[in-house]
Amino acid sequence: MNQVHVKLAKLPLAALRAFEAAYRLGSFRDAATEVGLTPSAVSHHVRQLEASLGATLFLRQHRKVIVTPAGAELGAGVGRGFAALAAAYATAQAPRGPLVVSAAPDFAVRWLMPAAKALEAEGITLRIEASMRRADVAAGECDVAIRLGPRPASPLASERLASSPVVLLGAPARLAGRPALAPEEIAAGPLLGLSLRPKLWTEVLARLGQPPSPWTETMFDSLDAALRAAEAGHGFTYAPEMLVADHIAAGRLALVHPRRFGTRAAWSYWFITRPESFDQRAIRRLREWLSAVLASQAGAAPGIAGAEARRTRIVIQAP
Repeated sequence: MNQVHVKLAKLPLAALRAFEAAYRLGSFRDAATEVGLTPSAVSHHVRQLEASLGATLFLRQHRKVIVTPAGAELGAGVGRGFAALAAAYATAQAPRGPLVVSAAPDFAVRWLMPAAKALEAEGITLRIEASMRRADVAAGECDVAIRLGPRPASPLASERLASSPVVLLGAPARLAGRPALAPEEIAAGPLLGLSLRPKLWTEVLARLGQPPSPWTETMFDSLDAALRAAEAGHGFTYAPEMLVADHIAAGRLALVHPRRFGTRAAWSYWFITRPESFDQRAIRRLREWLSAVLASQAGAAPGIAGAEARRTRIVIQAP
């Protein structure tokens, strides 16, 4: 065993981990929460380090600690070391084959296919499964799933990519040159609904002041199919504004009413993976690429939640 490995074997790694968390967070109590120890155990680890180094790392004051210059120097170095270890570990965990990504066809065509082309230059290969069938991420049917809807309620790691209110859509010819249709004209349909939100037309028309009625509604499993039917003039549908901005700009679809729905509880696209895979390099790069692209488009479209929505990361633990 060479000298470097002898020194590494003697490093008090548990104490260094507790110290680095206390240095970074500025609190023994917060460090204890992060590393899964008690505050007194963190304090004990720090005192052990101070004794072995012959230097004071923190000044203890009432209800707070202040890092010393020696502590700051050690903390910065140890932090860089742990960051390098985390990166190496994530790289080693990375899948050796293509990254399997499941998403609805509309999202796959608009965002995943460009992502695959861009990430190929980084040595990352995506295998896209564009289907309305929801692959089981926890069971390993895919590495990543992109889902539109409410926050996922399963033992998976989730990050919100973007949020968008819902708009009402139809073929431009249905407006006959007018800026919008009256609510009763929309209610007359035909109405094109989505199995993803089967009661949305009822909620929307009620908010537009239409009395309860047995409206005729054709249900679609695919948002893309509903949009194509609306473009062909077969009725009115709804969709996240972010998804249809280019359809509207190109004149293929038109807003049939100016009101936007779901601004308080907007539809969100969620990036979903297993917790142990969240920081793998390929998965992280895909998440970063999608977040950047959706952020730029969110900034260009009205009514779409931006950076605050995308910062939300939720890790839901198994019960």
